[in-house]
Amino acid sequence: MGRRPAAPAAGRRAGGAGGGRLRPGHGQQLQRLAAPGHRLRARRPGAAGAPPRDLRRPAALRALAAGVRDWGLIGQGRAVRALAAALRQGRLAHAHLLVGPAHVGKGTLALRLAQALNCQSGPDERPCLGCRQCRRVQERLHADLHLLTVETGHREIRIAQVRELERALSLKPFEGRTRVAIVDPADAMNLEAQNAFLKTLEEPPPDTVLVLVTARETALLPTIRSRCQRTALGAAPVGELAEALAAGGLSPEEAERLARWSEGRPGLALTLAREPDLRRRRQEEAERALSLAEMPLPRRLALAEELAQLFAAEGRDRSGEEDGPPAPAARFGERLWAVLDVWQAAWRDVLLAATGAEEGVVHREWLGQLRALAARMPLREVDAFLRALAEARRYLEDNVNPRLVLEDLLLSAPQAAPAPA
Repeated sequence: MGRRPAAPAAGRRAGGAGGGRLRPGHGQQLQRLAAPGHRLRARRPGAAGAPPRDLRRPAALRALAAGVRDWGLIGQGRAVRALAAALRQGRLAHAHLLVGPAHVGKGTLALRLAQALNCQSGPDERPCLGCRQCRRVQERLHADLHLLTVETGHREIRIAQVRELERALSLKPFEGRTRVAIVDPADAMNLEAQNAFLKTLEEPPPDTVLVLVTARETALLPTIRSRCQRTALGAAPVGELAEALAAGGLSPEEAERLARWSEGRPGLALTLAREPDLRRRRQEEAERALSLAEMPLPRRLALAEELAQLFAAEGRDRSGEEDGPPAPAARFGERLWAVLDVWQAAWRDVLLAATGAEEGVVHREWLGQLRALAARMPLREVDAFLRALAEARRYLEDNVNPRLVLEDLLLSAPQAAPAPA
């Protein structure tokens, strides 16, 4: 949507090309990056290979994800209170747009609203999360809950799906009081589907609430956005998220670590808590991000090609097609976005450690190494690379050639001066 920007130039120099091949996943990477005398003391989280005992139990996870306060969401009190007040006062809008980064709870809030609209408890207690109606919604089995998303083998939400939803919403509620349609991610609707959905927004069926979930609201037509009540969600305070994780069975130290690593995104923190392999891979990716400072030019170009292939492979996984017209990249680039998120966090840490703003450092267990690395390069280069990361995401979302974008990004990474003898 909108004019595609020109592909970025791929000819920036990367600095020196010396040094051997660095492979991700080896603890000595950060030791080499730091000045002599610094050792990497961080314990690799999840090294034992099993998630914390309590977090393996479904009951404990339900308790963590379904508390009474703020409808069981972590760090979204303002959004929840606004919706709850509208519900109590009988002035709830017929269409809602839930906007925010990935993993902050947008999908959960959409389900909570569906539960609140159909809960069997009184208006001051709903959603109770325990009655039959609430359980049926939580399990996605409620007859009046309609979920519109990208189907397997496709890249977009298509007009045929919207037409089918329209037919379903034309019927009266069958199991509860209110039909609720959740479109997630709403930005996956192609232009035809959005125009068709606009008719439903303009002429909403009775006893129906529409909820659109997106991390990219600008990908939606202005006419759709203007007809929805917008609710913004953001990252949870790290301390609040750490408390919730500790209540779910993690040690206070591990809870605080994962709250920082997830940057206040409860969904990501819970996933990291449950999956030791994902924690290991995330740490390896942070190590690889910082290893760019000593990575020779040929290895940088090879890494760009590797990431471009990852991006293309995920597109094929979603579409089931080798060829065909491209869909907006942000709809199927989650794995590459996750890599770029980790890179951004790691290099922002370098900048924060160098300027003394240690409270905001995500990888606080590497503080000494981060300071040592920052001392070996101009901070303006670190700042420029952080800007380049944000720019690369914009180019990828606009379907600029991924290999060119990623080559340009990696060639712009800071080059560390040799460590003092």
